[in-house]
Amino acid sequence: MPLDPDLDDEKLESLAREKGVGTLQKPPRQGEQGPSVASPPLAPIPEPPKSGATPRTRMKPLNLDLPDYVKTELKIRAAHRQTSVRHVVLTALVKDGITVAEADLIEDGRRARGGNVEANRTGR
Repeated sequence: MPLDPDLDDEKLESLAREKGVGTLQKPPRQGEQGPSVASPPLAPIPEPPKSGATPRTRMKPLNLDLPDYVKTELKIRAAHRQTSVRHVVLTALVKDGITVAEADLIEDGRRARGGNVEANRTGR
C-alpha cells in the first residue's frame, strides 16, 4: 500500500502497529537505562545423579573449537596423568566450581565400558 507523504508519525506508527510491523529501538548509551524488558526465566540446572555414573543416554556431546596448542596441551596432560582428555576437562571444570558427580569423573571411559567401573575410579 503506498504511503501518503503527508502522513504524520503518529498515524504511521498506528498503521505499523495494526499491520504487526516490529519497531526498532536504539540501544541505550553508556550510563543510560533503556526500557525495562523482562528476560525469560532461565531453565533449571539439572541435578547430577544421586548414585552411579550418568547413563550414556543422558550424556551430551560438546563440539568445541580450540586453538591447536590448547588441544595439544590437553592431550599431553591426559597422557602424563594416564587419563582421558574428558577427565582432564571435567577436573578443570570442578576446580572452576562446576558440580560434577564423583561417579562421572571416570579417568578413562574406554576401560569402564567392559570392566569394573569402581576399579577404574580408584586406579586399581
